[in-house]
Amino acid sequence: MYHFASKIFTHRHSVASALLAGAFLGLCHDASAFGAPDDQSQSAMSLEFNSLDRNHNNKLSREEANRDADIRSGFAKADRNHDGALDAGEYANYKSAIQQARLEAYLEDSTITAKIKTELLKESGFQGLAISVETLRGRVILSGFVDNGQQVRRAVEIASGIRGVNHVKNSLQLKG
Repeated sequence: MYHFASKIFTHRHSVASALLAGAFLGLCHDASAFGAPDDQSQSAMSLEFNSLDRNHNNKLSREEANRDADIRSGFAKADRNHDGALDAGEYANYKSAIQQARLEAYLEDSTITAKIKTELLKESGFQGLAISVETLRGRVILSGFVDNGQQVRRAVEIASGIRGVNHVKNSLQLKG
């Protein structure tokens, strides 16, 4: 069981790493996409900008930008020159910053999850148990089945002791 669970964790970790690498490369490409005109036609960020620019004036009015939820909530912040419109550079800079923040949050949550799983695997008496760990913005959910109440308490204690964890929801159940 432990070997099987370990393979699943390793597989999920490999898939997550590949996705993160792809996302990072995409972010790097998008952030540099507003250089040469040839680059602009190729970038996903440029395509997004152009699809929002309904009147094709190479600027996004607040109304045009409102079609993008990220920009809608941060138009004033994105409008660095305070002219009431976003040019391609302002749009790309703001979107890239948001995407980078999302990626960093995902990486932080993934790191927390990995640290908790590692500590659980090192704990004696936990080998062979299938404890699931999910993390979102520092909030951790533990689920699965354990043999006794002491294991429940210890799993919660381990998760709570990991840096970055701000809340642990215990959904562990006793076997039986």
